[in-house]
Amino acid sequence: MKVLGLLAAAVLVAQAATFFVWNYDPVDRFYDPDVGDSVDCAYAVEQTLSGQGHSVTVDTVLPGNLAGYDAVFCLMGWYRC
Repeated sequence: MKVLGLLAAAVLVAQAATFFVWNYDPVDRFYDPDVGDSVDCAYAVEQTLSGQGHSVTVDTVLPGNLAGYDAVFCLMGWYRC
């Protein structure tokens, strides 16, 4: 089963795909010295996928219909004390 998952991932990487990034907790921000400003959790994911030629949509609301996307990343933030 893992082999099929890896094969599917390899196909998505080999061709341009459409991704949705659900940034559930945009309050989680941290300083990125490369940018010179604070960025949220979705920033690195969006930059990486876009840099590989994929289409990326980032939003804080999960759409009711995800049929138009090849894959969905759900970024839940991290635990704050």
